[in-house]
Amino acid sequence: MSDDDEVDNFDDEEEEEEEEEVEEDDDDDDDEEEEEEEEEEEEEEEEEVEEVIIVKPVKKRARKDGKKAKDPNKPKRNMSAYFLFSNAERANIKANNPEASFGDIAKLISKEFKQISDKERKKWDKKAAKDKVRYQEEMKHYVPPDDSDEDDGKSKKKKKKAVKDPNKPKRNMSAFFLFSNAHRPEVKSTHPEASFGEIAKITSADFKALSDKERKKWDKKAEKDKVRYQEAMVVYNATL
Repeated sequence: MSDDDEVDNFDDEEEEEEEEEVEEDDDDDDDEEEEEEEEEEEEEEEEEVEEVIIVKPVKKRARKDGKKAKDPNKPKRNMSAYFLFSNAERANIKANNPEASFGDIAKLISKEFKQISDKERKKWDKKAAKDKVRYQEEMKHYVPPDDSDEDDGKSKKKKKKAVKDPNKPKRNMSAFFLFSNAHRPEVKSTHPEASFGEIAKITSADFKALSDKERKKWDKKAEKDKVRYQEAMVVYNATL
């Protein structure tokens, strides 16, 4: 995951068309019996070809990326007190701050949530607990789709992890991931009920709301870590 761009790679596929030429033999017009026999043989051959096509099974294509397809019938995951509050207050905050960016709005919501009274906080905690029960009950009756392709994707990932060289230098981190690692404990303490995904969203919003001066600080750290990785890889490759 990079800070600014995501590059999608697409594979171009070329289709080749084959043309078949059919040569017709001119037979004696008077030999009607021979022509009828040839027509009957051709019809039998066409029927055999059609039968082969009909019984040919359709093979399901496996996902190239090995990613799990999202099931639209899966119950919606429960939300933390913060995200329930955020969804309820976002429209009001956007109306009061029309020029604010997505990151700025996220910061304003986070700040407002921290300032609510204990009584108000308990109200949102209660709503979150209720939503958690709702999710757990719905999951009891949920039957996930049987998809062998997903299992294949997972097993391939596990195999790749198993052969990872422990001596290989740790890859350099982007400015966002360095910020995320440093900022995550604070987000978790402020939002103890937040799930991993919710914490990631809050961290991302905080990163986008950084000032230019603060952003440059993390960019500088990322550049330093990149140099560290490149130098370590030179030493590592020399030992291979």
